[in-house]
Amino acid sequence: MYLLIIAVVIVMLKIYEVPPVDSWLWPEVMLPSFMALLWKLWADWSGYSRRRARARSARRQSARYVRDKGLFKINATQRQIRK
Repeated sequence: MYLLIIAVVIVMLKIYEVPPVDSWLWPEVMLPSFMALLWKLWADWSGYSRRRARARSARRQSARYVRDKGLFKINATQRQIRK
């Protein structure tokens, strides 16, 4: 994602002819875009993206479990007080 943002900024600087980017050749300007493409291809091929998604899902599930467990304790103590 960061490489893609950098690539867009550099291309915009080249289009609007902002120094020193205006003197760069187009292959140099497009290098971050190419690197972002390679990163995306590698991440999908190696399973990196899938592992990150699973870890994110596990963190959410764990947080939800802790939150719900805490709510259950609160409800259980309120029931005991009412009796």
